[in-house]
Amino acid sequence: MGVVLITGSAGLIGSEATQFFAAQGFDVVGIDNNMRRAFFGAEASTEWQRQFLIQKLGSRYRHFDLDIRATGTLEALFKKYGNELKLIIHTAAQPSHDWAARDPHTDFSVNADGTLNMLEATRKYAPEAAFIFTSTNKVYGDTPNRLPLIELAKRWEIDPSHPYANGIGEDMSIDQTLHSLFGASKVAADVLVQEYGRYFGMKTACFRGGCLTGPNHSGTQLHGFLAYLMKCAATGMPYKVFGYQGKQVRDNIHSADLIAAFAEFFQAPRSGEVYNLGGGRFSNCSMLEAIEMCEEITGQPMPWSYEEQNRTGDHIWYVSDLSKFQSHYPNWQLRYDVKAILREIYEVGVERWKPRAQAAILGAQVSRLSFASASQATSVERESAQATPSQGEPSLLRALPELSKTKKNVLGIGVDAVNYAEAVEQIIAAAKMKTSFSLSALAVHGVMTGVLDRAHSYRLNHFDLIVPDGQPVRWALNLLHKTELRDRVYGPNLMLRTCEQAAQEGLPIYLYGSTAETLDQLGHNLRERFPNLVIAGVQPSRFRQLSAEEKLEVAAQIKASGAAITFVGLGCPRQEVFVYEFRAALPMPLLAVGAAFDFHAGTVAQAPPFMQRNGLEWCYRLLHEPRRLWQRYVLLNPLYVTMLLLQAVGLKQFNLRDTTPPSQELRFG
Repeated sequence: MGVVLITGSAGLIGSEATQFFAAQGFDVVGIDNNMRRAFFGAEASTEWQRQFLIQKLGSRYRHFDLDIRATGTLEALFKKYGNELKLIIHTAAQPSHDWAARDPHTDFSVNADGTLNMLEATRKYAPEAAFIFTSTNKVYGDTPNRLPLIELAKRWEIDPSHPYANGIGEDMSIDQTLHSLFGASKVAADVLVQEYGRYFGMKTACFRGGCLTGPNHSGTQLHGFLAYLMKCAATGMPYKVFGYQGKQVRDNIHSADLIAAFAEFFQAPRSGEVYNLGGGRFSNCSMLEAIEMCEEITGQPMPWSYEEQNRTGDHIWYVSDLSKFQSHYPNWQLRYDVKAILREIYEVGVERWKPRAQAAILGAQVSRLSFASASQATSVERESAQATPSQGEPSLLRALPELSKTKKNVLGIGVDAVNYAEAVEQIIAAAKMKTSFSLSALAVHGVMTGVLDRAHSYRLNHFDLIVPDGQPVRWALNLLHKTELRDRVYGPNLMLRTCEQAAQEGLPIYLYGSTAETLDQLGHNLRERFPNLVIAGVQPSRFRQLSAEEKLEVAAQIKASGAAITFVGLGCPRQEVFVYEFRAALPMPLLAVGAAFDFHAGTVAQAPPFMQRNGLEWCYRLLHEPRRLWQRYVLLNPLYVTMLLLQAVGLKQFNLRDTTPPSQELRFG
């Protein structure tokens, strides 16, 4: 029957679509790199849904942990399937107003650039495929808030004599309005989808959704209204309502109803169409009404609070007019109203939430404590402040970077003030969870590569953990942030401690980089030192740029090996680029450990201990490799010290967010 390709395949709409079209007899190719976890934290991770799809659908489903911004890798995948592709459903997005304001570059690159990449790949390799884009009603900005509204006891309502009394139609202007940055990036994507339909004659449609919801939603405070609301009601977590007296009205559409609409469009596709699609008059509620329904379903009062300031871009009243879509596809109709949706979310989610309820409540309490103390933090600390669990909490909570307060600003690079034990704990936790985790051990050279390259500082500041490999980096943490670290976290030693723990836990490792000869000796030495250590595979560096197809092959080989942890030894900064670009494709810790491969293989000698303790390792290495290393140490070391002193006395400010997203993949291999 052909292939259906779905981005965001482990998300709410993507997972529903994946199951629907697989049941129809199609092979489904899913693209999802779990960026939702990066956006909203561990509670929003879609890893559970990915595993469910793989187990349930078997050979009908092929999952690719790809980033839709990586044009080369994306086009290689499209080229592989070509005209077998019959339908593209593009749901992957950054979906939050608040998050977009914090990182506009990433928001726009995901929502706008990612959509352009999808459209162009479809045009090149599958021009006859239907292309469905999940847009948003936020493309209308705050124009709906100018409608004549009437305040009722529990909701706002539109004047019944207004033309939009049955819902807002597609003729509402998207111009001259406050969108929020999220709305603006979605407008760009929406217009592109229309244009590829009208200009190139492709079969494209924008579905401007209201609140898309259902039991598969990994809801969070910043996104996933009904799912998060019900999760709070069921677990006792506090919920906060923002603005409009809690009377703001949203229409809600169940993911199954939306997928049924997609199926109708697929059967008779049109070019450059736009449809408002939500719950309409059949399925809508205010915040107050939704809270009441949740309390009725759970049988318990719900703890919630109110904050007067509304979120930028929020609608006071939004109900979709479904008449255009229903006139084009009269067989489609809604099946779920709000109460039915909430009841199903509760019935499906309550068992999944139970083991997490205590940790979730604890996380919320920690968050409030962190917020309360924020005014006492320095400006640098506020920039990266996150909640820190106490020693009595579960180790898994302490292992999650989203709940860590260890990230500190050193010349605009976020370096973590951690010791060996804390770093190893996070690595092992991520390996057991089979979730992506990026780590690099940075000395002065590694920090300066980010300082001098805004794109590389962006990569480094998106790592889960950057540990102070060099003594001067540890000294910087102690000088600037009073961290009182007693020792650095030296990459070669961290590798050994991780291998020791991996051997005890039965977690296989993978070695990527260096030469075949070095890897052979390294593997021998590690097995001799840790007899129970399983080395699932090794792969030497190709010492060149990989093609997009080769990148896919490398990721597939590492995943197929069964490894739980991958060590990368390509040298700085190539290994950090590798980890950044592969982290979405490999659900495991990727550890950039630099010269550790050569040191532990015995091909390069380490500096004597007294030189290491006193920060003189650079001098030892310079004496042994002057031609290769003189620029690194003679030029960068003095610059590092100068800039560090300027930061320490306050003459120069460095911002962790003053970075630029990489414009393309480098694919070092």
